[in-house]
Amino acid sequence: MYDVIVIGAGPIGLYLATKFKERGYSVLVLEKKERIGEKPCTGLVSPHIFSFVPKEDFYIEREFSRAIIWIEDKPFRFFGRAVLLNRQRFDQYLFEKAKAKGVEIVLKQSALKVEETKDFVSVITKDKKIFKGKIVAGCDGALSTVGQQLGFPFQKRLLLGVITYLPNKKLLQQQEAPELFFSKEFPGFFAWQVPRSNCIEYGLALEVKYKPKERLIRFLRDKFKITNLKDFRISLIPFYPLKKTIKERVFLCGDAAGQNKPYTGGGLVYGLTCAQIASDIIDPDAPDFEIYEKKWRKILQREIFFEDLIRRCYRLPNLIKRIALRFLSQKKNLDQDRLLNSIFFQ
Repeated sequence: MYDVIVIGAGPIGLYLATKFKERGYSVLVLEKKERIGEKPCTGLVSPHIFSFVPKEDFYIEREFSRAIIWIEDKPFRFFGRAVLLNRQRFDQYLFEKAKAKGVEIVLKQSALKVEETKDFVSVITKDKKIFKGKIVAGCDGALSTVGQQLGFPFQKRLLLGVITYLPNKKLLQQQEAPELFFSKEFPGFFAWQVPRSNCIEYGLALEVKYKPKERLIRFLRDKFKITNLKDFRISLIPFYPLKKTIKERVFLCGDAAGQNKPYTGGGLVYGLTCAQIASDIIDPDAPDFEIYEKKWRKILQREIFFEDLIRRCYRLPNLIKRIALRFLSQKKNLDQDRLLNSIFFQ
């Protein structure tokens, strides 16, 4: 019997597990994949990330002080600090830290069934192994097995993110900032170009019905004359929280709960915020998840609501978007994780 079982060894699950272990609880992490850090993710975050982890050159590729947003062929420049993580190294860093703290991590163990009882939760894997915990944290992504097994609200607001990479040193030297591209060809979201340490990353996120991979290929061909890219990586991106993220002895955290920024799809800082809250206040011996639910919503819900309004504006006519961006471009220190405060209260 473990005090805490965490399903999913992504950054949110590993951080959550480490924090519970630091409080003296026995913690088990189950991960379906064979290796850590395989999820495709740009990893462009605000410096708020260092509220949770020490700043290490090992997992940082670049740092930026500005970004460029295109409305069709019209650019707007924005100023604000951002950090580009190497997600594989970042996840590996959290993995090693969790192991050093004594967290038990089992790879290649996919949760098949999750059963909640009055006193504990059973997790049955595909290998027919049974693990029992006083509480279970579902940190297993947008299509959470934990969520599906226990009847949490279905994650309806999903985007399909598609990413590819171009190793072009000459072009890389010319790129000094991330660029976002809004177009009628990208209904409801955007494409991006990010200069990494050794390549250029191109990506696009849209609802599945809009066939984002095909649109990204067409965008690269028409905009940049790039036609030889073949390695495309995909992932599902939730962009709004579930209406409920708790049961009696089970709670969801990170992508599984939809704790992401609606206007970018980024979830690292928000997910880590919720993991910190959970590990601070939840007692596995007498779990009261209502406190967790109320506290994370109190801290994040206002920002998320405002960011969702911005995302809805992506479909407005270009003229209106340009007027809004002209106003925003006058702000000196936009904070992508505290956007509401940085726009109106800085």
